[in-house]
Formats: sequence, C-alpha cells, structure tokens
Amino acid sequence: MLISSILIVFALYYLKALIVPLLFAIIFAVMIFPFSFKLEKWGFSKGMAAFTTVFITTMVLIFLAYILFTQISIFSENIPQITKKINLLINDLRDFAAQKLSMKKSVVAEKIQEQIAQIQNSSDLMSIDMLKVVSTIIINIFLIPLYTFFLLYYRHFFIEFFYKLFHIAEKDQIDDTIQKMEYVIKGYLFGQFLDIIIIGAANAVALYFIGIGYSIILGFLIAAFCIIPYLGMIVGSLLAVFVAFITTDTSWQPLFAFSVLWVIHIIDSNLVAPLLIGHKVSLNPLVAVFVLILFGELWGLPGLFLAIPLTAILKVIFDAVPGLQPYGFLLGEPQKYHLKKHSFLHIKLLQRKKDMENQKPIIDSLPDEPVV
Repeated sequence: MLISSILIVFALYYLKALIVPLLFAIIFAVMIFPFSFKLEKWGFSKGMAAFTTVFITTMVLIFLAYILFTQISIFSENIPQITKKINLLINDLRDFAAQKLSMKKSVVAEKIQEQIAQIQNSSDLMSIDMLKVVSTIIINIFLIPLYTFFLLYYRHFFIEFFYKLFHIAEKDQIDDTIQKMEYVIKGYLFGQFLDIIIIGAANAVALYFIGIGYSIILGFLIAAFCIIPYLGMIVGSLLAVFVAFITTDTSWQPLFAFSVLWVIHIIDSNLVAPLLIGHKVSLNPLVAVFVLILFGELWGLPGLFLAIPLTAILKVIFDAVPGLQPYGFLLGEPQKYHLKKHSFLHIKLLQRKKDMENQKPIIDSLPDEPVV
C-alpha cells in the first residue's frame, strides 16, 4: 500500500497537465448536468443539450473572467501611486528602526535594498512562469469544455463501464455510490459558490465604507481565500491590512478593517457556511488542511480548488467498499463522544459491545448431537 501510494502521488504530479483538466471537466459536468437533462426533457437531443449547456456555461465563465480582468486592470493603472506609497512606508520603517532599535539608517537601507533587489531578480523568473501559466490556461479553455461535453454526451456509456468493472457488486450499490458522489460535488461547490458571493459582497461593502481601496476585488479575494480552512482567513486578513496601509492615510482604518473582516468570518463560519454547505462534505479539519497543502504542492492553485471535492469523493468510495471503510472513517468528522473527556473509555465500551455482537453463540460452536 505504501509503494502504491507513492506511485500514485508521482503519477498525479507528473501527469497533472492531463489529470487536472479532466478533473475540472468532471466537476463541471456534474454541476451542469441538471440543466442538460432539463433541455433533454424539453425535446433537445442528448448531443445538442450537452453542447448548449456547455456553451452557455463557458460564456458565463468568460464573462466573470472579464469582470475580474477589468478589476485587475484598474489596480494596475494605480501601480505608480501604490509604489510611491510603499516607498513612503519603507522610509517610515527605516526611521522607526533607526530610532527605536538603534540601527543605522544606512544599514537599514542596505537591508531593504537587498530585499528589493531579490524581488526584482525573482520577477524575471515570475514572468517566465506567468507565460507558462497563460499558455496552460489557454489550452484548458479549450480542453475543459470539450471534456465536459463528452462526459455529458457519453454518460450512460461510462455508467455501463462501471457496471462491467465492478460486476461483482450489485448495480443498485454502484448507482447509489455515483449518486452520493454527485450529491457531494453539487452540495459542496454550489454551497461554496454561494458562500463566496455572499461573504465577498459583505467584505466588499464593509471595506468600501471603511475607505479601503479596491474593495470589490479585495472583498471577493478574501472570500475565495476562506476556502482554505484557518489559513485562508489569516492570509486574506493580512492582505487586507497591507492594502489598507498603502491606500489610506490613517492607522485606524487598517485595524478597523481587520476587526470587521474577522467578525464577518466568524458569522460565516458559524451561521452562513453551515447553512449553505452543512454536512455535505463531512471531512475533519485536520484532513482538510492536509489535503489542501498536499494538492497545492502537487498542482498549485488548481489543486487548492480540487482538494476538498476530490477528498470528499474518495470518502464516498471508501465508505462504499467494505475493506476501505476504516479509511473513510479516518477522513470523516469526529463524533461528539470523541471530543469528551472520557472518550477513550467510551470507545473501549463500544468496541467491546461490537465484539460481543460478532461473537458466535456457544450452541453454534458445539458439534451437532447425533440424532436418536
């Protein structure tokens, strides 16, 4: 199992250019399947329904990408002003270090210049990486809709493949597992999408009234960061504080923005997210953080978006296969008794009760008496 796991990880890493678009296509196909099925009921052929659904979805995503691009272009137009503000902030830090930490200004300036030089040197490598990213995005723009179309068009063909592959299992069990996987993907992604829209809008309104620049793109970016449990909100809050420092002239605005964002995040974590997502994806937080880091290392930014849905699908599969059910249990959320003070004693009692239920009665273990 260890060797197989290592080989799978290597395959996921080196074949990411093939695997990642296909996984995104599977997720999109599951999400838009109800619309395609509705068109089929209205009289569309299966191929025309799949094509129409994929085409409309692609146009909507391109429109959203255009809105994001316009926001980024507005940000790039103000880069000279932001650079000037950063230089003033660096001078303030230099003066603070010279006065409070008894450091010479020349030494502080040299340290700052060294860091800036490193950033400039790394910018050339980042530009090369950006070209690779852009080329990959262009390829995926054509691949993902194509994969999605064929997944919708050939869906019954793939279902029969699963019947042939798992011919020992009952067909109802296979159908039930596929439906659970579909339920998990839809529940998580639709819930997460609505959560990002609601919390992003709340963040944007709050930052706008506080007077923070680029409130729209910043608010929705922080909401998207919150997909990553715990770490996402920390990174998003620090980003908001940094933008507040370079776009405002007061000290209360960054601190107030930080406080308001955390209040919104607490409301989201305890009220909004449980209502929208609920227990559709019942992964424990430790596993969620681990798989986010793992898939982030394997596939970068796409891995962060795919980590939770893929792990939830794996949990559904593990729960359906008897030999893999302990791994499904490990991925799931702990029960209430796991978090109590005497939980270990409770676990031992449950295990003893289970062993007694599985134990054969003594009359069944004795040899049959001869019939007189």
